[in-house]
Amino acid sequence: MIPINNAQENSNYGYGPETDFYIVMIIPIMFSFLSFLGTLYIFFRMILRWKNSHRNIPLSFKFPFYIAITDFLYSSSILIEFSYAASHKSEFVYNSETITWPHLFCESVGFLIVFFVILNIILVGTISVITWLRVVRECYFEFGKYDYKIWVPIIVISLIIPLSSTNAYGSRNYACGTKIGYDLIGLVVFILIVVTLSTIVFCYLHVLKTIRDIKGHIPSSQVGAVRNSNVESRTFKKVLTYILVFIIQYIPILVYNILMILNIRHIILDALSPAVISLGGIANVFQYLRNEGLKFSYISSNHSSNYKLETTDEKQPDDVTQDV
Repeated sequence: MIPINNAQENSNYGYGPETDFYIVMIIPIMFSFLSFLGTLYIFFRMILRWKNSHRNIPLSFKFPFYIAITDFLYSSSILIEFSYAASHKSEFVYNSETITWPHLFCESVGFLIVFFVILNIILVGTISVITWLRVVRECYFEFGKYDYKIWVPIIVISLIIPLSSTNAYGSRNYACGTKIGYDLIGLVVFILIVVTLSTIVFCYLHVLKTIRDIKGHIPSSQVGAVRNSNVESRTFKKVLTYILVFIIQYIPILVYNILMILNIRHIILDALSPAVISLGGIANVFQYLRNEGLKFSYISSNHSSNYKLETTDEKQPDDVTQDV
C-alpha cells in the first residue's frame, strides 16, 4: 500500500475515491477479459485447423494466431495486475491509499507489460514486411520449425528497449508499469508506433497495387482473372482489418503518451490506456471471424487459399487442396 500521489490529490484528476476506483478497475478488466476470451477462441480454432490439416499451416492463417498470442500475454498481465488492486477496495476508498502488488512483483509486472506491448507492435510490423516480400518481391523464406526465425529476432528486439531502463518500472497510480517521470520508454514506444504504422500502410498499399496490376494483365476470358478478383477482395479486407486493429490499439496510446509528456493527467486517460490495447485483441477476433467465418469448415478454408501469401510450398502453388 502506498499513499496516493500528487496527481490523484488534484481535484481535476478524478471524481472522488469510490468513483475513481470503479472507473479505473472496471474498464481495463472488462476489456482485458473479453480480449482474453477472444484469444482462447482463436487458439481453439487453430488447434482444430492443425488437427485437420496434418501439415504446416500457411502464414496467412498463422498471422492472426501470432497476434493473438501477444494479445493473450498482454490481457493476462493486465488481469493479474488489476486483480490485486480490485480486491482491496476498502484501503483505496476509505484510507486514501493506492493499492498495487508488492514492490518487486510490481516491477516485474510493469516490465512484462511494456515487453508484451513492444512485442505486439514489432510483430505487426514484421507481418506487413513479410507480406510485402512475398507478394510484391516474390521472396520466399524458410522460417524454420515453429517459425523460430520470425519469433527469435522479434523477441530479442522487444527485450532491448525495456531492458535499457530497468529502474523505470514500478507502481503507477493504480497499477504497475513505467513510473511517472520516466518518459524515455514512452517516447521510444511513441516512435516505434509511428514507424510501424508507416510501414504497414506502405507495405499493404503496395501489396494491393501489385494484385491489381496482376489482375490487369490477365485476359478477362481466363478463369484465373475471376480468381484474382476474389483474392483481391479478400486481401483488401484483411489489409483494412490489420491496419484498423493496429490503429484501434495504438493511436490512442500515441495521444496518451503525448499528454503524459505534457503532464496532462486524468482518471479516464489512465483507465483507457490499458483498455484500448486490449480492444485490439477483441478486434483481432472479429478479423478472424470475418476471414474464416463463425463455423469451422476445412473444405471451404482449403479453397480460400490461392495467392502467394497463402502457399506453404512454392513448388505447388496451384495445389489448392494442400493449402489449409
